[in-house]
Amino acid sequence: MGNATMHDVAKLAGVSLATVGRVLHKNGYVSQENREKVEAAVKALGYIPNSAAQLLKNSCSRMLGHILRFSPNLLFGQISRGVDRAAAERGYSVLSYTKYGSPGEDQRIVTEFISRRVEGVLITSLQEFDQGLLDKLLDAGIPTVRIERAPPGADRVMVDDFQGAYQGARSLVEAGHGNIAFIGMGGDSRVERLRLLGYRKALEEGGITPSPRLERLAEDYSPQEGYRAMEALWRHVGPTAVFAGADTLASGALQYLYQVGARVPEDLSLLGYDNTLATLLAPPLDSVGIQAEAMGRAAVDLLLRRKQRPLAPGEPGEEILVATELETRGSVGPPPSGSR
Repeated sequence: MGNATMHDVAKLAGVSLATVGRVLHKNGYVSQENREKVEAAVKALGYIPNSAAQLLKNSCSRMLGHILRFSPNLLFGQISRGVDRAAAERGYSVLSYTKYGSPGEDQRIVTEFISRRVEGVLITSLQEFDQGLLDKLLDAGIPTVRIERAPPGADRVMVDDFQGAYQGARSLVEAGHGNIAFIGMGGDSRVERLRLLGYRKALEEGGITPSPRLERLAEDYSPQEGYRAMEALWRHVGPTAVFAGADTLASGALQYLYQVGARVPEDLSLLGYDNTLATLLAPPLDSVGIQAEAMGRAAVDLLLRRKQRPLAPGEPGEEILVATELETRGSVGPPPSGSR
């Protein structure tokens, strides 16, 4: 899967170099049997014509690649918009692909980026990505920058999730609440872990001992999971305030509250996170806003800097933390009198 050559393809296929050239360039007769052998060898070796890499090194396409994980979360669309605007201001276009998880998808995307001679690649919200393919981009002179979720040591632009969650939970503490629940995602991902830790830190600083009974960890960021978590909290715990780790979870919680006749914020204060749906709900919610456009701009700038000065072998990448902003809309109030 390294820098395979036409000679490697010819050797694996058991044909001449000229035959490989005719197949790759679609020029001249090749038997169906030999054509299939060459195509199988190209696929097995992950071969990309050297001319693409040479063109990349000797010319500028003024194009960046962008890979995004498919998700109903509007945040990724906002990040994409920020990337597109920042790239356009710097004279670049963006070739974007949404990753759905189909077989061979990553290989096809990376091959396309190299063949199109993109000058850098941004990868949004993909914690795991085939290291062999990342090495292939690097071998072709194409740097990568990760956005929102990324492994340690990579060039990356991240949300300051700990501070954002702390800021949101603290607003509930300052409103006088002592029985504050958290609805978030489970798992050991850095993003989810930092949001939970930020919530706990705000409670502890307010003299409140965090309780597992008040923490509901969902399987995904869907409204359905938010609905189920709110139902369990309302029936069995009775919090006066709920901090949801995503607006999608908050929207499901709000739906449940509506069905049982509970009012926000009169009966329960509700706070979201990411500020993607908060203005569309009824009532509109307070939410910790992620500055998606700022993330896109920072990522493009870092990518272009890395293009000018590649990382040395073993050198760790740069991490940029983008601050959050708490948007208030009146969904947080004091605890109801005679709280449950």
